[in-house]
This record gives sequence, C-alpha cells and structure tokens, in this order.
Amino acid sequence: MSNLKYHKIDSQRFGLVIYRARAEEIEATPLLNEILENNVDTAIIRIPTVKLPQLHRLEKTAMPFIVADTLAYYKKDIKNATKQELKNKDLTFIRAGQEEHEALNYIVKETFGNYVNHYRINPFFDNHSVTEGYQDWVRSYAEGHDKRICWLVKRGEDVIGFATFNFQSEGKAKGILYGVLPSERENGIFKDIMRYAENYALERGEIDTVQTTTQIENIAVQKVWTSSGYVLDHTSNTIHIDALLTKSVFDNFTVPITIHGHDSDTPKVSNRHILKQINWQFDFKQNIVTKNHRFVNIEAMHVDIEYELHFSFPTGSKGLLRVTDKDGKTYMLVYFDLRHFVA
Repeated sequence: MSNLKYHKIDSQRFGLVIYRARAEEIEATPLLNEILENNVDTAIIRIPTVKLPQLHRLEKTAMPFIVADTLAYYKKDIKNATKQELKNKDLTFIRAGQEEHEALNYIVKETFGNYVNHYRINPFFDNHSVTEGYQDWVRSYAEGHDKRICWLVKRGEDVIGFATFNFQSEGKAKGILYGVLPSERENGIFKDIMRYAENYALERGEIDTVQTTTQIENIAVQKVWTSSGYVLDHTSNTIHIDALLTKSVFDNFTVPITIHGHDSDTPKVSNRHILKQINWQFDFKQNIVTKNHRFVNIEAMHVDIEYELHFSFPTGSKGLLRVTDKDGKTYMLVYFDLRHFVA
C-alpha cells in the first residue's frame, strides 16, 4: 500500500481533510491506521482495475467507501509519424497565459460544468467546487511554463474549446484536459485538437509517445482516439473511503464513560455496551432513533477503564462515534444513521 499523502488543494477546496494514494495492492490494516493517524475525512485511492477483486479487504475497515470511477488510459506511438493536416482549416490555437484566464474559466465551465468524475460521485463534495477545481487545474497550465501547455481553440474571434498537455515526462506527451463547446461538437474539432497536439509534439523533437485518459463511460472521446491510432493501455479505479473523522455539520460533543466490571459478564467491553451508550445519548435523552450501526473495532476495550465518546455528525442524518482513551488513542468507530433528526 502506498502511503497516503495530504492533498492541500482538495482539502481547502472541499473543506475536508483529504489524502490521496496510488496503490498496487489493498492492505486494509495499514490503510486504516494511516486514516486514523491523520484524521482523514476522505481517502482517495487509485488502484488498477485488475485489483478490484481485493475490494472485499476494505470491508475489514468497516468504513464507508465507494467505487467512484473507472479511468481508461490510451497511448499512441508517434516515433515515425508525420505532421497531419487539420480538417477544420479555420481553427486557430492560442497558447494561453494569465491574460487568457478569464476566457479559460468560461470555456471550462461550459464544457465541464456537468462532467461526471469521481469528485461528483461523492455526496460529501460540493458540486460547484468541482467545477472550480477544473478551472484551477486548467489555469495552472496557462502560466508560461515551457512543458505545461494550455491552448485556447478559436474560430474567428470565438473561443470554442481548449486543451492542456504535459510534456514533463521524458519522451512522453500527456493529454490532461480537453473541452469543446456542445454547439461545436460532431465537427471533428476534438480530433483536430489531438492532431495539433501531436504535430506540436513532433516539432519538439523528443516525444515518441502521446498518452491520454478519460472516464470509461466517455465513449465518444474514445472513438476519436481509436480512430486516430490510439490503443487502450490499461484501466484503473478510484476508491473514496469516507472516514469523515473531522467533518461535522452540527456541534460535536464528548462524553466520558467507564464500563464497570459488575455491569459486564466479561473483562472486555463489547459492541453491545457501546450501542447501549449510543441509545442512551440519542434515543433516551433526545428522542432520536439511531439505526444501521456499523462498528469498526480497532483495539480491545476493557472494563473499569475510562474512555471518551466523541460524537460528530458528517451529515444531518448520519452520526459517527469515535471512542478514545484520554491520550487520544482510537479504540472504536461507529457509523450510524439518525432518524427523525431535527437540527
């Protein structure tokens, strides 16, 4: 399992503690420990699709998770290629800089405002912020960097599309994001964007492969690539583990507890004892029904030892209990639903 890395930009954008990793294997226990250690709200893990049978291992964490997308990676060998003519002779490609940021914001919103990716699948991520994320990403390629390039595609004075490419890997050009206005689609413009980028790569002289990626359901784009000589190289899946260890839409609260030996038939504290505490805090004290309790048992708990129950509310209808000792060590998590919850 690759170590999770804090993603500052995503965390600030969505108001969550977000970590990311690429992994060849799913190892549940180290992953759970990393999530707890870093108080992660969402861990975004990308794994090869051939490793999807390992998803059952995440059940050991008992944390909520979703398979958020499948990405298809294509590549084309251009070592012996020659420059290609564009179909749309009236297109112009403008190397975008900071002065084009406003135009980029517009074209990205028009082309990616409703595009479904792994961020939009996650109900805890604000949809408007996803669009802003695309805009930030594209603008980062319009900063005058020699190997991170953004082109505005124009017909006359009208901006009808854009394309971003990364030439930072030796011998490779990576297509990042592209967009064409809905009104301009079906006219071969996207294929011309790929042709233009390949021609540019040939002019640079050191590029022998062009790589690109899209969501697996984006069939139209993949048809353009395959008809242009690209081949499918591999696929991967994005997994979101929504631990939600810091997110709370209502005031959280903490309750100290000690399960005494005379109240238990074993020296250990069981899920039943903790469920009784949840029911007491909600069902009896607040007339709020809790259900669908999902226990994450991390360390054994024992009677006659004081623990702290930390209650938080990832949404108005979901609760989370984190059980710790006085030093903050986590022994148990319990995810549960709230019925008749009134803010």
